[in-house]
Amino acid sequence: MRRIAVILAAVLVTAACGDALEGVGDLSRRVVHGDESSTTSTTLAGAGGPVLDLAAVTEAVWVNDGLDVGVDVLSRESLITGIWLRGDRDSTFVQASREEIAAVLPGVEFPRLIPAGVRYVSSQLVFDLQTGTLDPAASAAFGLWSEEPYTAPRTEAQLAVLRVGVETVDADVQGEIFSFRVSEGRELAWSDAGYAYQLFCRTGVSEASCFEIARSTTLLSILVPVGSTTTTSTTAAPSEG
Repeated sequence: MRRIAVILAAVLVTAACGDALEGVGDLSRRVVHGDESSTTSTTLAGAGGPVLDLAAVTEAVWVNDGLDVGVDVLSRESLITGIWLRGDRDSTFVQASREEIAAVLPGVEFPRLIPAGVRYVSSQLVFDLQTGTLDPAASAAFGLWSEEPYTAPRTEAQLAVLRVGVETVDADVQGEIFSFRVSEGRELAWSDAGYAYQLFCRTGVSEASCFEIARSTTLLSILVPVGSTTTTSTTAAPSEG
């Protein structure tokens, strides 16, 4: 289990959060229908701990799970190229299923707990436009939505965003979670097993809940349904936003 040593840093990010998250967690415009997620109220260890409004990620609909360019038959390099060619080559964000992301980024993790209001999870790989290879600073992005994406403003419906890149911090701080206040919520940052994670929780998701989400990560490959692929309808992905 990851060692948690929380270091608070009251830092105001100079860029507006909406701009900083432009494109993150986006997905193709599509109609997705799924059961509403059930809410799980959980309490931090210790008497009198805050009650957290969290749900299991298994209750959410992963809207890109129908995308598949051949995880079982392609090499990692060919899989990355196939996903890159799925995009329009004008946007760094290209839609990808969780199975594809788990294959491209082996060992990457995702939270088992999400804000109770989240009903949809979008997922993307992030590319360098010049080379068509993964951007090491942010190789994958996940959006956590309360409504079908694009049916409501991002500031209302996108409750959290997780970005994953290649680890660049010193190994001595492995497992520590750094917390930053930003203009529209809070951002947590940590590194583990070669990856660097950034979790943005929008205002309305409590600080305690945001930390509990970060603490709940497990291998994304474990969260891939047995015998996937799920079928969803698809349309062309927007180039941004």
